[in-house]
Amino acid sequence: MKNYKNQYNLKLYKPLFSIVIIIIQLIFSLKDYYELQEWRKANPELDSLINLVIHYDTLFIFVLLIGIYEMLTKPSLNKKLIRLILVFIVFGYHFSGLIPIKDFKYGIYNTAWFLGFSAFVLILVKITKYLIEKITSRKLK
Repeated sequence: MKNYKNQYNLKLYKPLFSIVIIIIQLIFSLKDYYELQEWRKANPELDSLINLVIHYDTLFIFVLLIGIYEMLTKPSLNKKLIRLILVFIVFGYHFSGLIPIKDFKYGIYNTAWFLGFSAFVLILVKITKYLIEKITSRKLK
C-alpha cells in the first residue's frame, strides 16, 4: 500500500503582508463610509435625489478574497505577482485622482472585481482538493 502524503494542505504561507493590505483597505473603506455619512447629514435633500455609486464595501470584499488567496499560495513568483496586484488595487483605487487617465478608478475596480471572483473560485478549488484528499486518506487507513 502506498504512503499517501497530504499534498493539499490549507496552510497559510507568510500571511503578514496580506493582513496589512487588508487592514489598509479596511481603513480606507471606513474613511469613505464616514465621509459619505457626513455628506448625507450635511445634504439630506440631495441624498434622495442623487443615485450614489458606492464601491468601498465591495472593494474591501474583493481585496479580502485576493488576500486570502495570497495567504494560501506557496512562496513563488505567483505570490509576488499577487502581492503587487494587491498593492496596485488598494493604492491605485484610492489615489486614482493623481493619475490623469479617464475612468482609471473604475478600471481598477473592475480589475479587482474580476480578480476577486477568480480568487474565490481558486479558494473553493483548494478547499475541495483538501477535502477530497482528507476523505481519500481516511478511506485508505
